Amino acid sequence: MNYIMEMAQFFLLSLGFGVFIFAPVAKSEMTGGGFQKLLTTVCLVSLFIAQICHVIGGKSATDLHSIVLYISMVSMLFHRQLHETFDKKNAALWIMYSIPALLTFVAFYTFLNSSIGNYFFILSSALYLGAITYAMILGHWYLVTPKLSERPLKIALIFTWILFAPKLIWSGIEVVGAGEYLELGTRLGGGYAFNWLMVSMRGLWGYLVIIVMSIFGWKLVAMRSIQSATGIFYAMTIFVFIGEMISSFLFFKYGLLI
Repeated sequence: MNYIMEMAQFFLLSLGFGVFIFAPVAKSEMTGGGFQKLLTTVCLVSLFIAQICHVIGGKSATDLHSIVLYISMVSMLFHRQLHETFDKKNAALWIMYSIPALLTFVAFYTFLNSSIGNYFFILSSALYLGAITYAMILGHWYLVTPKLSERPLKIALIFTWILFAPKLIWSGIEVVGAGEYLELGTRLGGGYAFNWLMVSMRGLWGYLVIIVMSIFGWKLVAMRSIQSATGIFYAMTIFVFIGEMISSFLFFKYGLLI
């Protein structure tokens, strides 16, 4: 059942690093330090639990992956605490942001320890999930700062679309290449019906629903109907979690990049 622990770590790393890397999208002088503290707390707790899963899964608490997480968590802690004093990012805050942001690319490499193709697919999934979750968290903050510009939400959606396109193409190519998993009567994977169910749900909830809802979200943001848009982002977060959960199951269980 190691793949279940790997799936859990993937989601926690995606929440920790995937969300945090988008922190500068909404300037802290616009949102106030409170939003950065909230965002960083979510990321910090996610990485902390990810490290616990890493150790419970039988890995060393002092290996390279663990060290990367320790450094990232300490930097995030300082990033959070410094926002108690400063609303606007200064040099120290930028440094505390940059360290985990750069280590994002190292963390997923040391976590996966696999081929470069697998690495880029998993990394793109983490950023895809992170961009949508970031938009959802930011949308709620408009209740605190209602005069905040809608531009950061638009940027988050643009990042979502940028990540969506290559992932969709990649998944499509993988489905064609893994045709034997979808042949009638196959015993590969979970069997014919199960494989089709997983692939269909992945495509429907992880891609189709996301792109349709993101278009509606963009229109609502442009109208400054932020509360309605946040509802869309909340639903998108649920669907991207389901979609990437299915994707990570297919990858960690069967090695499929769908």
